[in-house]
Amino acid sequence: MPIPTRKLGRTGLDVTVLGFGAAPLGDIYEVLDDATAIATVEAAAAAGITLFDAAPLYGQGSAEHRVGTALRRRPPGSFVMSTKVGRLLTPAPEGRTKTTRYVGGLSFNVVHDYSYDGAMRSHEQSLHRLGLPKVDILLIHDAD
Repeated sequence: MPIPTRKLGRTGLDVTVLGFGAAPLGDIYEVLDDATAIATVEAAAAAGITLFDAAPLYGQGSAEHRVGTALRRRPPGSFVMSTKVGRLLTPAPEGRTKTTRYVGGLSFNVVHDYSYDGAMRSHEQSLHRLGLPKVDILLIHDAD
């Protein structure tokens, strides 16, 4: 049975009523290997999910990288990609603890930056990690 879709507000985007949130792919609770994480995204897409959400915060960029690796294999227009701004990733000095609660992830520190320049840099960094030419939805992460 196909997953029902709906128009997302006034965006004109058709999305499945069930989306895929990628925080666990950033090793929030346990460390996942890349193959398992990518296979999880591929299984969700094969099951009919079309809405995928990630963020720079999730595993200090690893969730975006993993989701992008899987979705780049799919035809353009067959999925809707959402990510967030408000966090920039900076290289973590060797031997220093990362500044997030994720048990794994990439070796970056997360810096809060809600400025215009910060949002633009965050968006650009996300496109690079995702390996996609665009995202369909860009949200502000934890604006409070």
